Amino acid sequence: MADTTKKTTTRRSTTRTNGTSTTAAKSRTRATAASRSRTRAANTTKSATTQATQANKRAAKATAAETRSYAERVLYAGTGAALVARDNVVEFTTDVVGTVKRYSTVDSARKELTRTRREFSRDLTKFERRGEREVSKARTRIERELRLRRRELEDRASTVTDVIGGTIKTTGTTIRSTGEQVKQLV
Repeated sequence: MADTTKKTTTRRSTTRTNGTSTTAAKSRTRATAASRSRTRAANTTKSATTQATQANKRAAKATAAETRSYAERVLYAGTGAALVARDNVVEFTTDVVGTVKRYSTVDSARKELTRTRREFSRDLTKFERRGEREVSKARTRIERELRLRRRELEDRASTVTDVIGGTIKTTGTTIRSTGEQVKQLV
């Protein structure tokens, strides 16, 4: 009898009707699976490499921006300090020149002294007004706080008084009724 084989195709292998696989089909299946695995691994590696490269680029940009920021701050701080020092020197020399002019003669010194007294008096008045205003504000704030706390305390006391009064009434009623019961028994 001639052996007729009927080939059916299933997932990745060719089988005979009696259930045995051909060696060639197994080899092809293994080769295909291995090729897919290698391709998948290569794609995964390529994707991971791309992601790592992008992450490194982002980190390098962030580091550069932060470094630039620090460098700018150092530059600004140094420039600002130099300008403040220059302004202080200019102000000091202007004050010295002005002082020398103001006190160069006896008459100008007297005028300056009078002017300084007036300025001092004006400043003192200004300080007094501000102090009075601040004290008044503080007093108002404290009085408001005290009123609020007094109201809260009165409300609590009223609640406690009501509770205690109710308890006393209940107790009195109980005592009266007990006394009446005692009278009836005697």
